Amino acid sequence: MIRLAVFLCLLAGPAVAEDTVAAILSEAKADCASIDNGVFDAPAGTITEVDLTGDGKPDQVVDAAKFNCSTSASYWGGTGGSQLSLVIGGKRMDYLAQDWKVVVWNEAPMLLLFLNGGECGGAGADPCVEALVWSAYREAFMSVRPGASE
Repeated sequence: MIRLAVFLCLLAGPAVAEDTVAAILSEAKADCASIDNGVFDAPAGTITEVDLTGDGKPDQVVDAAKFNCSTSASYWGGTGGSQLSLVIGGKRMDYLAQDWKVVVWNEAPMLLLFLNGGECGGAGADPCVEALVWSAYREAFMSVRPGASE
């Protein structure tokens, strides 16, 4: 299954992004194998192509919540969420989130991350959302949210 996911990435984007996505999957496969020779699987839906920057080109979102390892049921997730790797122009940015969604507002894609409530200064079960918007000038996501201590 990992080969299929890598193959689909190879068809979909530029070579640099392909290499970055392949590296993420390779790291996960090695992590799984290190746990009693586990077998890694990246099923359909693990890699999503979506325009995160508003440039009309697809970027990649690799959602570790979808990863499977035959010898560890919860290696990539917990109450805090799972790793979400965003690949933009070959650059990898990692976030921890319980879920995610992209919406378009004022013609700009906005990545919404549903987080553990502790990230917003509350209890783990409190709802907490971070909105990320791409800045072409900074070549980074911009966001405003309270710090966990506020």
